[in-house]
Amino acid sequence: MDPDLKNAKDIAVGLNTSKKLIKSGGAAKVLLGSDCSPFIREEIVTLAAEHGVPVDETFTMSELGERCGIDVGCAVCVLRAANNDT
Repeated sequence: MDPDLKNAKDIAVGLNTSKKLIKSGGAAKVLLGSDCSPFIREEIVTLAAEHGVPVDETFTMSELGERCGIDVGCAVCVLRAANNDT
């Protein structure tokens, strides 16, 4: 299981930010809420597969939001690659 995301400095939270990071090659791992919209899931899983980024669907949106330190559910967040400056 991933460490507590609240303490992670290198995360991108949200759909659009996550998509940009995946497309730029700066994503190490995608965390996708297990109960997110099927449309979001399909888009992110497809995009991640195209760019060779692993997807983890361990957490619900509520759990992911809490772990990211936000007050609402989070459909998707991305852990940045160590060598990424994006």
